[in-house]
Amino acid sequence: MRQRLFYFLMFVAILFVACEDFEDPQIPQINDFDLTLKNTDGVSVSSVWVKAYYSDMKSGFVVDSTFTSVLGNGSFSSLEPRNYTLKAFRDNGEELGSTEITVSADQALNAYDWALDVFIENYDFTVELKDNRQNPIVERKVGLYTAGDNPVLIQEGFSGSDGKVVFGQTVVGNYQVNVYDEENLAVFAQKVSAVGASEANSELFVVQRLFHDTKVVITGFFSDPRGSDSPKIGQLSGDGFSHPGQYEYVQLMALQDINFAEEPYAVVFTNTGSPTEFGWADGLYSAESKRVYQINLEKGSVQKGQYFYVGGSSRMICSYYKLSGSPQLGEDKFWGVDYWTLPGGNGNGIAKSGSGLLGNGSGKSQSSVVKKAPDGIAVFEGTQVDTESIPVDAIFYGTEATYEAYQVPDNDIYSRTNQETGESQTLFGNGTNDFLFLVPAQDQGMFIKLGGQVTPTEWLVPRSGTPLRFNMKDYPGASVADIENAADCTLFIDK
Repeated sequence: MRQRLFYFLMFVAILFVACEDFEDPQIPQINDFDLTLKNTDGVSVSSVWVKAYYSDMKSGFVVDSTFTSVLGNGSFSSLEPRNYTLKAFRDNGEELGSTEITVSADQALNAYDWALDVFIENYDFTVELKDNRQNPIVERKVGLYTAGDNPVLIQEGFSGSDGKVVFGQTVVGNYQVNVYDEENLAVFAQKVSAVGASEANSELFVVQRLFHDTKVVITGFFSDPRGSDSPKIGQLSGDGFSHPGQYEYVQLMALQDINFAEEPYAVVFTNTGSPTEFGWADGLYSAESKRVYQINLEKGSVQKGQYFYVGGSSRMICSYYKLSGSPQLGEDKFWGVDYWTLPGGNGNGIAKSGSGLLGNGSGKSQSSVVKKAPDGIAVFEGTQVDTESIPVDAIFYGTEATYEAYQVPDNDIYSRTNQETGESQTLFGNGTNDFLFLVPAQDQGMFIKLGGQVTPTEWLVPRSGTPLRFNMKDYPGASVADIENAADCTLFIDK
């Protein structure tokens, strides 16, 4: 028994000493190796297998392989520092060439540009940019990228006078095409395109531009001033303020110089829950109609980029409070009409005698206001408005598009043709013509700034609508700058 114990202890001691002298086997170094494969003309050799073999042993044994991208790039990730033979193969097994490389222990040295004396099929790939009127889009940046989760830029260029960018020596494969915005900063549109013998090797981008055909656009409206909206001239408020006229109005902007004596315009307002088939011209066909009211602009002038106003005879920007009236604009900037007493222009609408130009919503807070019967404002070239007249600009506000009525223009919000189906949609409420701007909260004196960015020919940024509490009680320092030069006001860009 003692002898067995002695041998066991000796075995444990020997095993312990052996473990103390044991060294872990050295882990072989494995490095990455990057490859760029082109032909002698500098065309990327894509979609080929490049296989790595030991140069001095195991002939025919593939150590690692890579498949080249449209850039001709490939990468090995399991090569020890030593010499290797690389061979390139097409998918059908045809060998294109071979070369010798050395994988270094210094990772920074592990890259190789390999030029093969082979012909590589390649094409001119053309990207064409047009607007929705078939005009070329010029000086727009276009980027050609690899397709996939992590696109890599291959080439980029700018569209020429014909709206085209041509990318030469483009090899067979799929590509991501990025078209940039007008400032050439952010991606505006993107497509994946195929290049090859059976492909078109071109891509057309139609850049939808929001063209307009008007010299006047609507930039804001004041449909529900705080206090009395549309009092008679000389009528006294509860505090004894003598009203100089009515307070509702629309704010507009001139996109060209206009002399109204030579080039008259008309503005038509609606205040109705049930429009008729006569639309903007309802007053011509119904002698007692208060559904519409037309104000003609037949004298005075405006300059390009200028705000101006059309509405009540007070010409005040945010009505009154107690015994104080808000700032009053001059007749050269505010076309004011006593709509309490006078009928609408050309007899289109009778005198309001207490009712307003525009309808109000119900709800004292902006988040709770409701207006199921929309109202609108339209601008017409000339003053002869009838049922067939198409406004040059129009907007509608409400909470539900509850009817199909009133001719619409082609502007940033409405379209007389459905852009997806090509079908006609000439009235508000037809097809996609259902956009409604905010309804001002009831009796809070909310001015609705329509915003957007506009040039003499198009909308760069469409209008959206932002409420501004604009009354003398809550905002005694209110000025015209608040609705002309502040955030969310319409911006004119002269180009």
